Amino acid sequence: MKRLQLFMKNLLFIFIFISIICCKAKERIPKELKYSFEYLDKNWEKKEIEIFKNITENDSTTPRKYHFGIGMHLRNNLLRHNEQSKNLTNFFNSIGIRHYDDMSSIILTSYHRYLNNQDIELQSQVDKYVEYWKPIIECQKNMKLKAVKLYNKYKTGDTLSIKMPVGENNSVVDYPCSNGTLEWIFNESKDLSIRGVITDKYNINSDTNVFFKVKILNKNHPETKIMMEEVNVGDEFNFTLSTFWRIE
Repeated sequence: MKRLQLFMKNLLFIFIFISIICCKAKERIPKELKYSFEYLDKNWEKKEIEIFKNITENDSTTPRKYHFGIGMHLRNNLLRHNEQSKNLTNFFNSIGIRHYDDMSSIILTSYHRYLNNQDIELQSQVDKYVEYWKPIIECQKNMKLKAVKLYNKYKTGDTLSIKMPVGENNSVVDYPCSNGTLEWIFNESKDLSIRGVITDKYNINSDTNVFFKVKILNKNHPETKIMMEEVNVGDEFNFTLSTFWRIE
């Protein structure tokens, strides 16, 4: 009898201990994410929630569907036009997340884990996005420094050469900082090279958001468009100095 009582006491202690641990685990979910979960509970069809719950997190066929489906709904209706939008975005900003796409992805990943009684591992999710943006932010910073240097180097009336990458439709393109580098290799047979004279230089809203207006003196490929616009010898065009184009 004593052994049974001791066993029951131990069992009760284990039950209480597990309950405390579980409660603590639930308390680790920030209130902003809890609000997001409640929003999804109310605004997403139950059958869709059940389907979402039962997908595997590594299923390569689902991210696009949810990013442009419920993900877009979250970005437009929860993160932008909701009474809690400011609190939610301030929360994400405070942990280093500044892009709405990343916010909605974290909400959905956390919700999926929550539905499956898993730890949401918020910090791990945040670290992934911070690591992704780090080289891009560094690239953008370097690009602004390069832009200001060029802006200060040249004056109105100066002649310069500009080499530009050409993509599809025989049109000049510019590359974002998605690969974290300012370099690309010029291909004379395909890419555009022009000589031009600076007719104006200016900035918009910021000392680092700087532009040149250039009158074209010659083009190595006369038929090539610039950013889908037809620009011929003798024409002027405006462009930002925060660019992958090579300006010399």
